[in-house]
Amino acid sequence: MDPSVAPLLKQIEQLGSRSQTEAGDPGKACRRALLQAAQKLCITLQDPGQLVEEFLFGSADNLLIKVAVDLKIFKRLSEAKEPVPLTQLAESTKCDVALLNRIMRGLASFHAVEQIDDEVYAPSKITNAFASTKGDAGARLFYELVVPGMQPIPKFLAETSYKNPTNAEHLPFNLAFGPQLFFPWVQEHPEVLGSFLEWMAVQREGHTPWLEFYPFEQQVVSGFRAEDPHAVLLVDVGGNTGHEIREIRQQCPSLRGRMVLQDLPSTIAQVKSSQDMEAMAHDFFTPQPVEGARVYYLRSILHDWDDAKCTIILQNIASAMKPGYSKVLINEFSIPGRGASAFTMRSDFMVMALAGAVERTENQWHVLLNSAGLKIDRIWTAEPESESIIEASLI
Repeated sequence: MDPSVAPLLKQIEQLGSRSQTEAGDPGKACRRALLQAAQKLCITLQDPGQLVEEFLFGSADNLLIKVAVDLKIFKRLSEAKEPVPLTQLAESTKCDVALLNRIMRGLASFHAVEQIDDEVYAPSKITNAFASTKGDAGARLFYELVVPGMQPIPKFLAETSYKNPTNAEHLPFNLAFGPQLFFPWVQEHPEVLGSFLEWMAVQREGHTPWLEFYPFEQQVVSGFRAEDPHAVLLVDVGGNTGHEIREIRQQCPSLRGRMVLQDLPSTIAQVKSSQDMEAMAHDFFTPQPVEGARVYYLRSILHDWDDAKCTIILQNIASAMKPGYSKVLINEFSIPGRGASAFTMRSDFMVMALAGAVERTENQWHVLLNSAGLKIDRIWTAEPESESIIEASLI
């Protein structure tokens, strides 16, 4: 057996003991270290041939997940009060029994469901995860858009002599879906757009919410001119249907001040303005109409665009900012120089393939913001797998 197995087992035992004594596991550091050690142990226990099979055949697992989502298998098992026989599942899904038997055995083989007895199934942790909105919408979005858009990466890079993709009109996405740009294509495909909007609303489930590690009241509210009834506390630029504003209102119910949600007309059409949130159709490539707000918040916006486009977005905001008062909060990954998480890098290749964009390092953020007349005041990061809060102001 590989000699590194014993030290890894000892490390896992020590981390397991620590996790029982560290109340709350601040920053989830202990759990993260335990997970990394367990993953390393799984790799160590496999021989090279098995590792190759694990990676290459793993795509079949993802396809089975999508089939199970389509048949609502996860939801049916998750909602059932007792284990479900195969015949009952076949009746409710209208799936051929012989085929369903193969599907369920396949799902059970990687613990996506639990096989209690011969042809009897119950929910597993993976079952319940994919019964959620995040799991359901994510499976649809990735199968319909993300995976096909990333599939041509090897061919595309070979054909372009392995140059870093930056032309939004010539990307792996275009080899799969044609010449149109990514976002206009999504807007013209309602089913994909629906999955996209659902996913964006819940994608951060499982990650530390930014309001838990960024001192919003101290950094934003304390300097806000609340005595002015017309003052805008926050503008959520490209904010989808307003889930971030609703979360802020829920976390800080006594907040005073206007909050403005901005997105394209097709998205804003789904939102009703209220006392808590003003909905405004706006294209962030045009001048920012709300001037002098305390905060301009951008969540998962800039990683969809190259530096030139991001500079335009940021310059439009900078022109509307009040010196010494307004801030920009960017809620995105800030990749460390060493030890980037697998989740972050998967996201990096996703935005590269679909939009010719990039998940940026701290140094890249400094360069980008400076190009738009802004400077970074501080970066808050809770954990490697979660987006940071990059706070910036006018130079």
